[in-house]
Parts: sequence; structure tokens; C-alpha cells
Amino acid sequence: MTHRWAYKPYFLISVFVLGLLMLTSCTVGYKNDGKEVTWHTWNEGNGHNSRKVNADPETFEVLDDDYGRDKIHAFYRGDKIDGADGHSFRVYEKGYAADKFNVYNEGKLMAGVDPVTFKVHSYELTEDKNDFYNSGTALNVRDKSSFEILKYSSGEKSSWGKDKYNGYYMNGTVIPNIDYATFHPIDAKCPVQSGCYAADKHRVFFMGKEIPGADPATFRVVDFYIGQDKNRAYQKGQPTQIKDYTKLTQLGRLMYSDGTHIYDSHFNVLPEADVATFEHISDNWYKDSSHIWWSNNLVKGANPKTFSPVTVTSSVGVMYPDFNYGKDDQHVFYQDSIIPGADAASFEKIDFPDGDSWTVFDRNRVYQGKDSPKLREYIKRKYGQ
Repeated sequence: MTHRWAYKPYFLISVFVLGLLMLTSCTVGYKNDGKEVTWHTWNEGNGHNSRKVNADPETFEVLDDDYGRDKIHAFYRGDKIDGADGHSFRVYEKGYAADKFNVYNEGKLMAGVDPVTFKVHSYELTEDKNDFYNSGTALNVRDKSSFEILKYSSGEKSSWGKDKYNGYYMNGTVIPNIDYATFHPIDAKCPVQSGCYAADKHRVFFMGKEIPGADPATFRVVDFYIGQDKNRAYQKGQPTQIKDYTKLTQLGRLMYSDGTHIYDSHFNVLPEADVATFEHISDNWYKDSSHIWWSNNLVKGANPKTFSPVTVTSSVGVMYPDFNYGKDDQHVFYQDSIIPGADAASFEKIDFPDGDSWTVFDRNRVYQGKDSPKLREYIKRKYGQ
């Protein structure tokens, strides 16, 4: 069999992709058989689903993948849009639509927006005669004629804008009294940037709010949500006790060390941690010679000499450590708490084909999921019961 199909991989892939496209094209969106209108969805987990749309099949028309209308009502993904006028309802692009009274973003009313002068610039940025909008949120721009979206040095658009009077963060925050000439988004010196910091020659801002005491001349973005100036590090715009973030060693995703202390993701010191023996186990789990932590929570009663995360076994046999369940030679833990009565020797987490997704169990009980025939068979084979 292997040799017979070995020379046809592209043919097989093409047939599979074509079949998938045919399946999804037939099962996603609106269908009108003249008697009723239905909305269809498909996903890998649940397959094909459909439900009736409360629309008039004689006058119903599909406007795009999401929007439809009949002579009275308008619809978004099968749901009636409250108050929308079906007769005048029309679609722009990128999820926006309007009737003669209002504008809608993904089926939701954009209150106060003028449908006559409404324009779509991108999925996020729109405007009418009165204002600019970001994903439906009014930016409260004072002078539309001088408004611009600011760019990083790479030329990529940022989440910041300005006009000749104010600065703007695209969540709708207005920043008055900026220095127009020097107001700019701060480039990140890391692969992924949050895009949440900006500055002018006087002040530094996080998501539109001023960071008191931050030095704009030396401020830079050093990690996601993390800034640094000549004095200290900032997380989400808040000053921390860390003087120089670049001198920290990151341990997993959630902890840091400066060689003297262990800090959690909020840069709080873990007072019990022994720096010399502290290490990342996996995911949210940490330990030193005397303690176990789940995230920054001390796991009381855990023995670090015998502790390990519970092994997860997927439906295809792949095994990996769990985020939330752990055990030592005596106890089983969910995050930082002991599970009373759980049997550490037999505690497991497996995705059985006939189970309810993940099944968490020991030889005596099921803690998550359901008791299935496959689980019973597994326990009988392994423990003889």
C-alpha cells in the first residue's frame, strides 16, 4: 500500500483540500430553499450545524458571508439585528453594514455614526463626517483634517494617532497638550511588541495614560508590556522595583532572577524561594530544594524531591506535563491545592476516544470528564479491577 500511493501525494492533498472546500462551502452561511431560511456553520470539533433564521424566504437575500436581509429585517450570522431596517440595509466591507438610519460593526450598532458619510479604511479604522472610529469605538478626534495614524520606524501602523491639538490611543483615550512635533509610538527592541507605549519630549504614555516620573529621553520597550528608562523598569505602565530589566534572567514564562531574589511576573519577590536551587519544572510549575510553586502560589504540603506534573496522554498517544495537575509520592494537587482523597500512584489525565474530552482520574474516581467504557477497560487492564 505504501508504494502504490507514494507517487501521488500532491494528488491526494489536492483531493482532500477540494473535498474540504466543497464541504465547507456547502455548510457555511445562509441557505434559502424557498420555504425557510437557515444559517449553517461547520467546525472540526462539532461538524455541521444549522438553525432556522426568522426571515421571510420570499424576500430574503444574502448580502455577504455574514449579512442578509428580507423586506423588513436585517440579519448577522443568522441573528436578527434589533432595530435594523431591512429594506435599506446594505453592506460595506470588512464586517461593516448600514441602513438609512445607522451603521453596524459585526452586527452591533455603532451609536451616533452617520451612514451617509461613513467610510471604511480598514477592519479597524472607519470614519464619518463627525469622527474617526477604531473597531466601532469613537476616537473623539478634535480636528479631523489634521488627524493621522502614527507609524513605527519600520513603516508599520501603530495604535497611536494625533491631530494638531491632541494625541490619541486607539481605545478612545484622548491625550491633551502633547508636544505635536515629538509625539511618537515607541519602537520595541524585541520580536513581539505590545504597541502600548508612546512619548513626546516631556512625557511617556501607556495605552493613552501618562506614566508619572518616566523619562522620555531614555525610555525604551524591552519586552512585551515592559518598558525601561534610566531609573527603573515598568510593567504595563506601572513602575517596578526592578532597576534594570535587561539584567534579569527569565525562568520559564512567569519568573525572573537577578541572582539575589526570585521575582514573579509582576516583579514581586517570592520570599520563600532559594535562589541557588530555584528552577522551572514546566509550564506553571517551579521548585527549589524545599518548595513547589504553581505560578507564584506556594503549593503547601508538596515534596519537591518526588513532585512532578501529572502526565497528559493525548488521543494519539503524545505525552506531556499538565499545566494544572501535579503530584508527589503522597498527594495530588490542582494548582496550589491538595485534591482530598486522590490516589497519587494511579492519578492520570488521558483523552479517551469515547470520553468527554479529557478524563482526569485515578483507579477509584473520575475528577474531570466522564466514566467511559474505554476508561473502565484501561483501569481493568492496568490494575485488574
